[in-house]
Amino acid sequence: MRAGLACASILYAIAAGPAVPAEPAEPGFVTITPDAVEWQRAGEEGIEFAVLAGNPNAAGLYILRVRFPAGVMSRPHTHDRDRFITVIEGTWHAGTQAEFDPAATTPLGPGSFMVHPAGAVHYDGARETATIVEIRGIGPVSTTYLPAEATTP
Repeated sequence: MRAGLACASILYAIAAGPAVPAEPAEPGFVTITPDAVEWQRAGEEGIEFAVLAGNPNAAGLYILRVRFPAGVMSRPHTHDRDRFITVIEGTWHAGTQAEFDPAATTPLGPGSFMVHPAGAVHYDGARETATIVEIRGIGPVSTTYLPAEATTP
């Protein structure tokens, strides 16, 4: 199980240049079909993300899609603002303790929803199968990782 800095990689990549959604079909409307999602690579672990709306590094609502390859999970971390996650595809595994233990995660299938409260320690990702989640929140948001020695059993 690879455990990396998924969230930091995603936020860094977004800061380097957020994606711009498709042009509206009618004034004010934006339509993005699954095959038109513009995935961007985040780091070296194979994680990909797409910004569907807004920017997590700027003020206001943002909506991201994140694709975790099988076997890739983030390390325990917190965010300074609430985040709202819906599983789109695959099984997403979420842990809510400071100690990193993929076996202690809760598996969440497509359609599942989870709130990550501001300041709450968590880690998440994919175990057996690739997984896509949608993350919504109000920016700007920051991520703080727990020191490695605090998360190792």
